[in-house]
Amino acid sequence: MIELETLYRIQEIELEILAGLRRLKEITAALQENEALVNAQAALDTAQRRVTPFQSQSRNLELEIQSNRDKARGAEDRLYSGSVKNPKELQDIQNEIASLKKRHGELEDHLLETMLAVEEAEAVLGEAQTHLNAVTASFTAEHGQLIEERDRLKARDTVLRQEREQRRAGAGSDLLKLYDDLRPRKNNQPIALLTGGSCAVCGVEQNRLVADAARRRHEIVYCISCERILYAR
Repeated sequence: MIELETLYRIQEIELEILAGLRRLKEITAALQENEALVNAQAALDTAQRRVTPFQSQSRNLELEIQSNRDKARGAEDRLYSGSVKNPKELQDIQNEIASLKKRHGELEDHLLETMLAVEEAEAVLGEAQTHLNAVTASFTAEHGQLIEERDRLKARDTVLRQEREQRRAGAGSDLLKLYDDLRPRKNNQPIALLTGGSCAVCGVEQNRLVADAARRRHEIVYCISCERILYAR
């Protein structure tokens, strides 16, 4: 009697290995790129680039206001110190103080506008950061699940390959050669179960002589349609 059970199990193992490899490829692609995460990070980067110039401008204005204030205080000290006697020089100091005070008002107005722009830009930045955090948390959860699945698939792949080698070592060389020759031409399924008198792969019902011969397993019997080896359990 021809023993096809071992070959059929080898086929089941190899089909499971192929399915696992396809899934591993999908997981690898998913781990490498996540559109939502990429977009959220890009939005945060854009918001950061927008807020940074406003923040710098605000700091520069504060420094300029402080410098302008120091100059005005120095001019007032000279004016009221009594050290300056010349009327024209005194008038020049008064004009300088008036000019500095006017500049101070302009700088204060500019600073207020800039601070409002900073506040608005920082609000957008905060929203972008919150969104990125949410997307990252979601991705991390999914990421963890995918890693666990990937590890399970890799472990299963190792077990399957070991079993396949053990099964092949116990199969007849002639049957293995026939199986290996047919496999690439039959979409990795050179053996088809005979179920209820029909080929389980192509679905074609076999004539009684073929079905009976497959059940006896005294010879290799092929499906009358797809020409796969018929295996009757």
